[in-house]
This record gives sequence, structure tokens and C-alpha cells, in this order.
Amino acid sequence: MNSKKSFLGIDSPRDMVLAALVAALYVVVTMALPALSYGVVQVRFSEMFNHLVSFNRRYIVAVTLGVFVANIFGSSLGLLDVVTGTTQTLLALLVMYWLGRYVPNKIGKLVLNTVVAVFFMCMIAWEFAFIAKTAFWPTFWDNWLSIGAGELASMVVGGIIIYLLSLKIDFTK
Repeated sequence: MNSKKSFLGIDSPRDMVLAALVAALYVVVTMALPALSYGVVQVRFSEMFNHLVSFNRRYIVAVTLGVFVANIFGSSLGLLDVVTGTTQTLLALLVMYWLGRYVPNKIGKLVLNTVVAVFFMCMIAWEFAFIAKTAFWPTFWDNWLSIGAGELASMVVGGIIIYLLSLKIDFTK
């Protein structure tokens, strides 16, 4: 009988290394493009790694950790952004993974991930509207529109990249 306990798909040292590698890549890609990664108009190309959750649940931990570290070192909004961004990512990835189990093909899963990611940007829009100390609802909707557009762009481009890579690399292993 196997007595291993799985923590979100991390069952071995290899899984841990792969998760750490993806987390590190998320941080590097985010920090390499700070003008695009932080602020009201965000096009975080590192968000492409969200699509990996379609292949293996270990990437839930990996991407969440990457967001946590990237926001600690790069965000000018401090602890609120670290907590909000990390929580938003974790929730979005869990929903992507859960819903993705009902989608039979890769492209469908990538489309689903894109829709879920754009929807969950409402949490970041809420954060920005809260910080702005202006009329909440107009600020919220403006932020969700701009952040959502950036997320849509990064998830579509990232989805294409991840799909093409998945034809050569088995992300499920």
C-alpha cells in the first residue's frame, strides 16, 4: 500500500522541483517587465502559467507561490496586494482545475481558463478601487475593464504558447 500523501499533486521531489521551477519562472517573467506587470493596466505575461493547471494540479501551488513572491518583491501596493493577488490567484486556479475536469479537450480548457482568469480580475479591481479612495463603483468598473483586458491579452497569447509547447512537452508528467 502506498502511504504517500499528495499535496495538490506534489508527490515526489521531481514534482516539487517542477513546481518550484514554474514559480521561479513566474517571478522572473513578472519582474522582467515591471511596467506591464504592476499597475492599473496590467499585462502580466507570466499569467500564461495559469494554463498549466489544465495539465496537472501541482501548478496550482506553483503559480500561487510565484504570484506571492512576485508581489512581495515587485508590488508598490504592499501587503494588501500580496494577500489579494495571492488569494485571487489561488481561487481562480482552483476554479480552473475544478471546472477543467468537465472539459474534454485542451483548447476548451485553455478557453475556460482564460474566461475564469478574466472574471477573477474583479478581485484586483476591487483592491484598486479600495485603495483609490474615490467613488468606488466607477473606479471598480474602470479597473476591471482595464485589468480584465490586460488579463485577456496575456491569457490568449499565453494560451497559444502553452498549447504549442504542450504539443512537444507533456505537462501532465
